Amino acid sequence: MDQAQFFFFGAAPMKPVTMNYFASLSMPVYGLYGMSETTGATTIMTHHKFALDSAGYCLPGTDLKIANPDEKGEGEICMRGRNTMMGYLKNEKATAETIDEQGFIHSGDKGKIDEHGFLRITGRIKELIITAGGENVAPVPIEDNFKAVCPPCSNIMVVGEGQRFMAALITFKVDIDPKSGAPGQGLMPECVAFFKKELGIDIKTADEACNSPEVAKYIQKCLEETNKMTVSRAAHLRKYKLVPVDFSIPGGELTPTLKLKRKVTENKYINLVQEMFAQTAKL
Repeated sequence: MDQAQFFFFGAAPMKPVTMNYFASLSMPVYGLYGMSETTGATTIMTHHKFALDSAGYCLPGTDLKIANPDEKGEGEICMRGRNTMMGYLKNEKATAETIDEQGFIHSGDKGKIDEHGFLRITGRIKELIITAGGENVAPVPIEDNFKAVCPPCSNIMVVGEGQRFMAALITFKVDIDPKSGAPGQGLMPECVAFFKKELGIDIKTADEACNSPEVAKYIQKCLEETNKMTVSRAAHLRKYKLVPVDFSIPGGELTPTLKLKRKVTENKYINLVQEMFAQTAKL
């Protein structure tokens, strides 16, 4: 490792705390962004031009554009260059749906290009939640903000398609079986220490956390802090349910690159989701 000149990651987001840790060791880990259809990376960073909280800037010979940007400059990320594919083999329909007349591949990812030329990914176009009032809500920024203010949280999934408000399923950081990768019931040591120091309670399992009044009050406080950072009242989290089993690849909630399978997860916990929206008239 001491001979490596660059460290890169891709395919899935890296938590800021992890990036900051490696940066503190003078080992900045740079994000790359692209698709299989673009022969891997389209954006990159170097030691002379980087922003660790971004996905980098265009590789030489490639172009980026944001299709149908909104008032914040966010829209679908599109890419073009000699590294992009000619099309899908024997599938003209899929090719036409992916590559536009200008030769740009439409990624399905939502993002913007900042004033310094760095690409910032904000979510998936298909992941937008449309409320009963017709407002589009991007769940990823809400989820990221919540995890930033709630250290014991491992995963959170915002739900609210066709509903009058947003709600969330929340899990805690727990021990993972090293062989199967399945989540256990025991809270990670840092969670146990956090709850003892910050809340004054001695709990060691996810079940105990889910049934603790003190934890419930803390989670509600984190929701309120998260709501202060949302772009509109439509994006406010009004309700939540704590899930005693963390999301995982063996459980079916996460892909091999640790991306959240939203439909699968919502269907798996449909009873909890329906319970949160059962009394919408009262809100």
